[in-house]
Amino acid sequence: MEANKIIITGGATRIGAAIAKKLSGPRVEIVIHYNKSRAKAEKLKKELSKNQTKIYLIKGDLSKETDLNKIVKFCKKKLKYFDCLINNASLFENDKLENFTSDSWDRHLRTNLRTPALLSKEFAKNTKGKNNNIINIIDQRIFKLTPFFFSYTISKTGLYSYKNKRHELGSQSKSKWHCPWSNIKKYKTK
Repeated sequence: MEANKIIITGGATRIGAAIAKKLSGPRVEIVIHYNKSRAKAEKLKKELSKNQTKIYLIKGDLSKETDLNKIVKFCKKKLKYFDCLINNASLFENDKLENFTSDSWDRHLRTNLRTPALLSKEFAKNTKGKNNNIINIIDQRIFKLTPFFFSYTISKTGLYSYKNKRHELGSQSKSKWHCPWSNIKKYKTK
C-alpha cells in the first residue's frame, strides 16, 4: 500500500502506534488522533518526525459528533486530500446482555460503528487518485463470541459487515477490515 496522506484514529498507542510506525517515512503525512493519550501521542510524533514524517496530532472524543467534525476539519486543513483512513480507535468496556445500559450501548455504537462510517463518508469526498483505502480494525471477538463485552462486540460486528458496503464509496476507495488478533502467534514471533 502506497499511502502518503494517512489518518489513524487511536493512533497514539498500541496497534495504532505500530501502524503509524510501519507507514511512516519521507513524504508521508499522518494525522494521529488520540483521546486521553496526549503524552504518548507527542512522544510518537517526536519519534516519527526523525524519519521525515510529518505528524499532526488531534485530540477528540469520537463518541461526540462535535469532536468528530473538528477532526474532519483538521484533517482537511492539514492533509488537503486523503489516501488512507485507518479506523482503529474503539471504546472497550465490559458489559453483558444481563447488565448493559442504554448509555454504554450508545457510546459503543457511536464510537465503534457510527464514527468509522461518518469518517469513511468524509474520506470518500476528499480522495485523490485511485489507490485509496479505508481499513477498519475489528476484533477476534466477533468470530469467537463470549457473553462478555456485549456492546463492544455488537459494535465491532457491525463494523465487520461494513466492508460489504464499499460500493457506496465510489470506485476510487476500497474498504477493508483487519483483525490483528485473529492470528496472535504471527504477532508474538516478530
